[in-house]
Amino acid sequence: MKKVVTIVVIFLIAVGLFLFLRGNEDTWICVNGNWVKHGHPSAPIPTKPCTQAKNNPTFTVNPNANIILESPKVGQTLSSPFIIKGKARVFENQLNFRVRDSRGQPLIEGTMTAQASDSGKFGSFEATVSSVPAGKATVEIFDRSAKDGSEADKVSILVTVK
Repeated sequence: MKKVVTIVVIFLIAVGLFLFLRGNEDTWICVNGNWVKHGHPSAPIPTKPCTQAKNNPTFTVNPNANIILESPKVGQTLSSPFIIKGKARVFENQLNFRVRDSRGQPLIEGTMTAQASDSGKFGSFEATVSSVPAGKATVEIFDRSAKDGSEADKVSILVTVK
């Protein structure tokens, strides 16, 4: 009887390890800011924005997703001037943008207003960025904390300006 129990326990442990190590083959994964099917997920496409911050320094999105950058896209080659646009749910609908050069030095900064219908709702924003020299650049969109003025909900992407 002990031998049968031991075999059953070993079998259950082996099955458990197999399922654990196999991973979830039927899910949605985030690739370049877009949801992509991995296998045959039974769940519908996620409604939360696709975020990739852990292992990709060129694309970071705050997990609270109060700011969604629609354009430019990660790695895009842009001509100066270019347009920043997206959706935001931020305090008093005011948000900020900044473009940094490859050394991290600010090139241009400004503010935008999200056109939200009501407090706590997402609204579209758009700003034109001009006078950016050619080269690698980081586009940052962020809110300022009403509490202490610190940057909040920052979205940061790497682009190339030609």
